[in-house]
Amino acid sequence: MGIAEDDVLLACLVIVARHHGLAATPESLRAGLPIAEGGINASLLQRAARRVGLHSRLKKLSLGNIPTSVCPAILLLENGDACVYLGQNKAGGVDVIYPRLVNAPVEEALDELEAKFTGFALLARPKFHFDSRVDSSDLKREGHWFWSAIRANMPVYKDVLVAAFFINVFALAVPIFMMNVYDRVVPNTAFDTLWVLSTGVVLVLVADMVLKSMRGHFLDLASRRVDVDLSAKIMERTLGMRLEHRPASVGSFAVNLRSFETLRDFITSTTITTVIDLPFSILFLAVIAWIGWPLLVPVLLGILAILAYALVSSKKLQRLTETTYQAGAQRNATLIESLTGLDTLKALGAESVMQRKWEDTTRFLAGVGVDLRLATLSVTHFTMFAQQLVTVGVIIVGVFLISEGQLTMGGLIAGSMLSRRSMQPFGQVAGLITQAHNARMALKTLNGLFETPTERREGGAFVSRDNFRGDVTFKNVSFAYPGSDAASVSGISFSIKAGEHVAIVGRVGSGKSTLTKLAMGLYEPTEGAVLIDGIDLRQLDPGEYRKAVGYVPQDVTLFHGTLRENMTLAHRGVEDDALVRAAERSALIDFVNRHPRGFDMPISERGDSVSGGQRRCIALARSLVHTPGILFFDEPTSSMDNSTEGTIKEELTAYLPSRTLLLVTHRNSLLELVDRIIVVDGGRIVADGAKDGVLTALKQGKIGRAQ
Repeated sequence: MGIAEDDVLLACLVIVARHHGLAATPESLRAGLPIAEGGINASLLQRAARRVGLHSRLKKLSLGNIPTSVCPAILLLENGDACVYLGQNKAGGVDVIYPRLVNAPVEEALDELEAKFTGFALLARPKFHFDSRVDSSDLKREGHWFWSAIRANMPVYKDVLVAAFFINVFALAVPIFMMNVYDRVVPNTAFDTLWVLSTGVVLVLVADMVLKSMRGHFLDLASRRVDVDLSAKIMERTLGMRLEHRPASVGSFAVNLRSFETLRDFITSTTITTVIDLPFSILFLAVIAWIGWPLLVPVLLGILAILAYALVSSKKLQRLTETTYQAGAQRNATLIESLTGLDTLKALGAESVMQRKWEDTTRFLAGVGVDLRLATLSVTHFTMFAQQLVTVGVIIVGVFLISEGQLTMGGLIAGSMLSRRSMQPFGQVAGLITQAHNARMALKTLNGLFETPTERREGGAFVSRDNFRGDVTFKNVSFAYPGSDAASVSGISFSIKAGEHVAIVGRVGSGKSTLTKLAMGLYEPTEGAVLIDGIDLRQLDPGEYRKAVGYVPQDVTLFHGTLRENMTLAHRGVEDDALVRAAERSALIDFVNRHPRGFDMPISERGDSVSGGQRRCIALARSLVHTPGILFFDEPTSSMDNSTEGTIKEELTAYLPSRTLLLVTHRNSLLELVDRIIVVDGGRIVADGAKDGVLTALKQGKIGRAQ
């Protein structure tokens, strides 16, 4: 199956998935997962299982407690090994599969397996899916990217709710203590009662401190889990989106992704504590009513005033928050665009254009920011004013009640303390309004991200292939880039047999590069279909298919790191021999040998530290490092000198036999690598035939332009 030794867990999962009738290969499961050098771990294995359509749980149990109904199960063994447990057989032994040894069941003694079993097993079963006969629209909400992460931590939040109940009950201790001291202890000098009450309230305060510490710890723990879970989902969704839906502005999109931090901050312990404490205000109001119900009047009026002012201010805060968010996204887009094109701006002397855009946006953002801060402060200041006014009102009402003999001094003090405690959550709610609007904007923005189509569909709907022959077929393919009124290619049909070498030539803008992107599955045709080995490319797992292809794009992008890391970006397990061979085939080896650090030479972002020709050599080496059988090259030798191109052409001539090549080029010298030429003009094929015949027709002007 082509399983690396350190990915035995993936091999086990492939066996389990295929047992349940789900198509899976190691490459399809591995694609997009943050796998470290040591291979996949149990946590990532559960994510891979979910991707293929399995619901999995990692449980600690003994072999005897694994029921047959959950088999096959993946057992974690000592020394990082694993096996697929099929259950006990009639002979008293167990049937297992060891992917590292053989992909078939073997019988083993129960005690031998128990000796190396760590006690942890991954139990996996297919997810239940509603078919088209059932309206499951309401059930789809259960899988919401945000609420599912919150729901996963509900056991923690339930414990926090119990702790909050006792914390709020304990908050009654000091007011009741004060009331009893002033009403009973002081008038009667009852020191024994004082010590009993003091001991009790100290014990309550200690318990309160412990519970608050535990509540804060568990809330932070839940927040951290949600943070890690959501950030992983957001990044996975971003990397998995179809290129048709890629945002037009990288800077603006980066702000949208950063809005997750706003959402994360809103669900931190402060917010959760406020939400949990809010219902318990009723408890304090009930105790105030028990002490003296007229004391409730100023408290209720204060609460209503705070909520009314917050509601009135909400519309303005929402508008200012949205404006601030949009202006910030635009400013960040200007910054990213300026940094990306800094060389061009300097060469053209156009720095003033971007400087003006930056200052105009900053000036507008500063003005809106001042309005937002003033609006927020007005809510905060009114809340503080209302709380202080309530305290004064409670004391005034209490004095009249004392004069009429309906309230004691201790009752007044307790009522005043409880009024402040009951007002506290409402004051915090008012202060969190701005954060709530920011969080709402962030949730709305990220919802848009999660609604965009992705390349990978959960549920194992792809056709799995262990290898690809290399047949490529375009059947009446048309495609237009998003936002474009004109089609880049229209009605394209051709077939390339496995092992055939074909060049696509044509004028600038004729659609040549678009064809290679469609062949890679980077874009989906708006009409027609691209077939690989007779299977619609949309039915193939994108990660699995692309690992079998060597692709050099028209615009090469390198990443910060070393040359080795850039060459093995998607193939971390490549041996050094393959690395050196790829460098030789791409004429990169001389450049490597001249550098003192060799393959560990540093590469800057976008590859700005190397020349354009060297970038293309690295891209070519990257496409060949895993010795693919299918090659899609788009201007592989542009920006190269004739000597370097000659070396590459010589190396590729030796490498290409029995491999499929689709070559886009403007250089006649590279046509020596192909046997057939397709001429494209205006997004249509105007000629397709043997190389010599097409070249002769081009020289004689017999091939016209597309109508």
